[in-house]
Amino acid sequence: MDSDDMKFRIVYDGPALDTHEMDVRDLAPALLSLSDALEEAGRTIYGKEKRISVKVNASFKAGSFGVDLIAQSVSLSKQIIGAFSGDNASAACNIISLVGFGFIASKQSYKGLIQLIKWLGPKKINRIEPTLDGRSKIFIDDESEVFDTQVVDLYKNKKIRRSLENVIAKPLERDGIDSFAVTIDNGKNFVEVGKAEASFFKVDCSEDTIISQSTTEKALQPLDISFREGHKWQFSDGGSPFQAEVCDEKFLKAIDDQSVAFAKGDLLLVDLKVTQYLAEKGIKTSYEVVNVKKIINPQRQIDLPF
Repeated sequence: MDSDDMKFRIVYDGPALDTHEMDVRDLAPALLSLSDALEEAGRTIYGKEKRISVKVNASFKAGSFGVDLIAQSVSLSKQIIGAFSGDNASAACNIISLVGFGFIASKQSYKGLIQLIKWLGPKKINRIEPTLDGRSKIFIDDESEVFDTQVVDLYKNKKIRRSLENVIAKPLERDGIDSFAVTIDNGKNFVEVGKAEASFFKVDCSEDTIISQSTTEKALQPLDISFREGHKWQFSDGGSPFQAEVCDEKFLKAIDDQSVAFAKGDLLLVDLKVTQYLAEKGIKTSYEVVNVKKIINPQRQIDLPF
């Protein structure tokens, strides 16, 4: 086995820590969650190829609120994976950068998970689109930013997000603890989260987050139709049946007015909006028919009168 190490330091600061002492009931869960976050990030990016572990450096002393740590990547082979920064970067270095703890030399302007969460703040993601260079463009309200797709993968992982909540948000809830910071260059540069930003790292288990949204033209076969408010239609696109909300008011009114009709076996050519959400138990998908363009039959084709 081959291993690569990446040293870093986490620091909690505030009036309650003026004596350089921190309650072990605050520190221990934070360190365990930090280990969980980096291990899960390693599994998300590398699968079984690399295993990330976190160890306390020998320089750690009891009673200190600044803790020196080592992220270690272990591989079954001697090949070092340079997933986002080239062959000279270890998996541990990659994960540290992807999580947002610091920047390696070739990625000085790199934005990791912490930077993504801070940029989002209390807002929700509207949609995510791929860029031509293989990254992801994230939209919130009238703003957009481009992040590495692997950073978005980490953001989608609620286990990582909950671990970061325990590392950052929960300790900063304590009176007298005002900031969390991390450095990979022995204190020359810090990535810092202040108390005002701590709530951004809390994971809202009751609210789903939009992670993908697209609208495409599709031919759908209606299988089950319902005109009751709030009820969805069942369709098939040639694969598995699915339910979708029909939001095209002109089409629904045309049916009510009997100015258009369709029979069993007819197809609808529609604009289908597909939205993916990050839910508590994984990804869920919703479908909306936003525009019905045509009714299609093997024997005939009808253009809609609107």
